[in-house]
Amino acid sequence: MQKKNIKLDVHNESPEHILEQEEFKHKLIKAINNINETQRIAFLMHRIDGKKYAEIAEELNISIKAVEKRIHLALIEIKKEIKNFK
Repeated sequence: MQKKNIKLDVHNESPEHILEQEEFKHKLIKAINNINETQRIAFLMHRIDGKKYAEIAEELNISIKAVEKRIHLALIEIKKEIKNFK
C-alpha cells in the first residue's frame, strides 16, 4: 500500500482567497500589536512560543491566574478587532 503525500498547493487558490488571507493576517497582527503590552507578552509566549501557563508565570514572576487573565483579556480584545472580518 502506497502512502499519498497530501500537500496544500497555494498556487491553486484563487487570487481573492489569497488576498483575503493577507488582509486577515494584517488585521490580526494589528490587533495583537494594539493590545496591552503585558497581555501581548503572555499571549505571544503561549500562542507563538508554545509555553504553558506555569512556564509563563515563572518567567514573568507572576501567578498562573495572572497569566490566565492576561491571555483571556488579550483574546477578548483580539476578537473585538477581527470580529467583523469576512
